[in-house]
Parts: sequence; C-alpha cells; structure tokens
Amino acid sequence: MSQIVLIRAGQTDYDTDSRLIGMLEMPINKAGVQDVHDAVAEINHLGVKLEMIFAAPGDPAWSTAQAIAKELNGIRVKELTELRNVDQGLWQGLPESEVRKRYPRMFKACRDKPQTVCAPEGESLSDACERLSRVLNKAIRKHDVFAIVAVEPIATVIRCTLQQRGLTLASCLCGEDRKLVECFEATEFDSSAFVNFECVPDTADVAAGSPGRHG
Repeated sequence: MSQIVLIRAGQTDYDTDSRLIGMLEMPINKAGVQDVHDAVAEINHLGVKLEMIFAAPGDPAWSTAQAIAKELNGIRVKELTELRNVDQGLWQGLPESEVRKRYPRMFKACRDKPQTVCAPEGESLSDACERLSRVLNKAIRKHDVFAIVAVEPIATVIRCTLQQRGLTLASCLCGEDRKLVECFEATEFDSSAFVNFECVPDTADVAAGSPGRHG
C-alpha cells in the first residue's frame, strides 16, 4: 500500500482564461507561484514525508515540482514523460466554451462516457490513462510515499482512477476544480477500469465536504 500525494500544477494564464492547455508549455503565473507555497504548506500540515516527486517534463508541471522540492529541502524530482498532459490536439489553446460550442454532437454522444471524448489529432482521457499504468504501478511498488505533480485534465484522470469512479462531462476538458493537494492510498493503478466508469452527474459532489481549488 502506497500513499500518493496528487498535486495540481501551478496555475497559468490558460487556467485564468479557461483555455485548454493540453501538451502546450506554459509558465506558472503569479497565482501559480502562490499555489506552490500553498501546496508546500498543506504537505507540511499533513505531515507527509515524501520520498520522491514525479512530474512530466515541461511547464507548468516541471517548474511546479522543482519549486516544491526546493521548499521541501531538496526532495528528488524525477521526470516521467508518461505523466505528460492529455494531448488535446487541435483544441489546444482554445477556450473551453468554444470547443463545446463547435462540437455539440460529440459531447452528446459521449455523455455517458466523458473519458472517450477525443479531440481531432489528439487522444482521449482513456488513452492517456493507459499510458500511466506501467509507470505509476512501478512507483507504487517501489515507494511508500510519493507525490505526482500533474496538469489538468491528466490530474483528474489520475484522481478518478485511484478513487475508482467516473468523472463529469463538464470536467472532461479542463478537469475538476478540486483541492490543490490530495492524498490517496493505493495498491495499484488500474487503468483498465477507467474506460468503463459511468459518468457522474454534473451536479454530484464526488467528494462531499472537500473544497475546490479556490475554496
């Protein structure tokens, strides 16, 4: 059993504008710098003793992980390309509202399985989940306590898989608005079930009592 600390990468201007970042690289902004400090404070409050921090190459995940590691007295950060964000293809850089307006039939067809929504020349959340399986299961076998710094929506993919639940249609593009730091216990990362999870109604609170990122 491993304790996994999921940390959302610091905010960028794309987050502020509700644009799809996908695999584009963006520096963290002023709010993102504060996110780093808040994440460190929460980790210290929880008394978590991290053995390792895993993050994808490129910003904002990598710079967030490096900054957190520095504030936690130099915990080792390891690059995992498999942790790269969901490839949102031709949708990258577009406002979320514009994507939903342009492709209403696709979202209607995928309303029961939001994880199968796939951008032109991109990948679905289910495809992204599958590439995480090998590296995260290896990390679970090797480490008792480790952190993952991830960009949305790949952070939502990881969270839903660890919690063995579906996601909402509203969160399939820019992810869920959740806490900056979340802790999970897991013996495995079961990506095979992710594609079969049923949609969670958009009005459901999948973690009752848990404030959102800005809560």
